[in-house]
Formats: sequence, C-alpha cells, structure tokens
Amino acid sequence: MTAPFLDATHITPLGQGHYRTRFDAPWYQGRGAFGGVVSGQILRAMEHLMADPGRPVRSFTVHFCAPAIEGEADLRVRIERAGKLITHATARVENAAGVVSVASATFGTPRAGGASYFDLKRPEVPPPHEVGMVPEETPMPTFCQFFEYRFCVGSAPYSGGEPRVGGWIRPRGAPLALDAALCVGLLDAYPPSVLSAMEAFRNVASVDFTVHFFHALPRPGDKPGAHYLRTGCSRWAGEGFAEDLQELWTEEGELLAQCRQCIAVLG
Repeated sequence: MTAPFLDATHITPLGQGHYRTRFDAPWYQGRGAFGGVVSGQILRAMEHLMADPGRPVRSFTVHFCAPAIEGEADLRVRIERAGKLITHATARVENAAGVVSVASATFGTPRAGGASYFDLKRPEVPPPHEVGMVPEETPMPTFCQFFEYRFCVGSAPYSGGEPRVGGWIRPRGAPLALDAALCVGLLDAYPPSVLSAMEAFRNVASVDFTVHFFHALPRPGDKPGAHYLRTGCSRWAGEGFAEDLQELWTEEGELLAQCRQCIAVLG
C-alpha cells in the first residue's frame, strides 16, 4: 500500500539548498495544488537542509503567491541564521510561470526550566469510530480523495450556519506517523470556516498561514494511522477576506499545533 501524501510531498535534493519538486493534478484545489502539499514540500526541504532532528520546527509561515500548477518546480531553502538554540530559515518555490510561494520557519532546541502550562480544552466530540466517514461521492475538492473525513464540528459548507467546521481526519493509504509536514497538511485539509456561514457557493483561496507547533514531531510512541481532530473557526470576515483559527488535537486531548490563516473570498 502506498502513502499518497508522502509521495506528493517528496523532494529531490540537488545540492546547496536547491530541491526539485512536482505538483500533480490529482492534488488540485481549484487552479493549483492543495496548499498542504506545497507547504509540506517546503517543510521537508527545510528539515532536510537543517539535518538536525534535535531542533524541531516551532513556527512556520507560508505565503501563497500563485497557483501551484501541474509540473515540476524549483524549491530553494536558505538558512538565515543558526544560533546556539534557534535557527531561522526561508524558502522560495518557483515554476515556469514564476513564484508559487515564499516561506519562513523557526526551529528551536527544547529548553529546560521556564513556564509550563496548558489552558485549552479539546471540544467534546464523539470518538472517530462513532462518526461516519464522508462518502466518496460527496462533492469536494480533488485533493480530498486522499484524506478520510469524519465531520463532527460546526456546520457544513454553504449551510448558512456558524463559521466553524472540523472533525476527525487522517490520510488514506499506508498508515503514516504524524510528522510536521503531515500536521500542516491535516490542518489545511478541511474547508475554510467562512464557507459554513455562506448560503451559496463561493470560491476561496489561502493567502497565507502561520502554524505554531507545540510538540516536536513525530512524537515517540505515536501510532501510525491514528485519527486527529481538526477544528476551525472564523471570528472575522470583511472586505473580501476572512481569518481562520485551526487546531489539531490527538484522541487523548493533546493540542499538537495551531494555524492562523488568511482566506481570500473570491467573486
């Protein structure tokens, strides 16, 4: 059994921070590849150039400049500064049509001492085995075929309900352990929350997002193929844009990462 997300985020090192990547139509969302694949490729390239699993990613920002159209692309990563405990990196993806995305990330070694608290609680939802999977024939973006969705949070897109949406999710295919790239992919895989407040179809596009990771990934002891709860809510929309706050939780109630996203609501 293959792991489609792993294949889609494969990168080919060419040396000195230069990587070759590829986007394929089955992973499309609108006119280009799903943002979780674009971001996953970038993060894998950054981690490859870093070559230091003891310094995991803590913050990751991607600006989506143009659709990632089908075909090969060039990905270049630069280490801007590597200090004693913190490393800052930037990246740029370009294809034949020009720039696709630019990104930055902060990697940090765990530090002893300091504050330690957790003041968030996972929403109360049924366990994954009690929530039915979304049928394969349900109209969804092309890339959604590679994920298993179990909606159980908020309202369905275009239902005119509250701007909140989410549920259990995991990639289809061979079971994967949750690494940072897959975490980003799962956070971005559900529809933007603003769509749930609408009563008619509208196109949307990610302008940018920033992910904060609260654990080094993959975590020891995590089981490949586990379900994760992805929640999302939007508290502001106007002037053709909306914000979205997304979270990824374990079944046991641990918050793994948060994503703040800017969405363009198109005509």
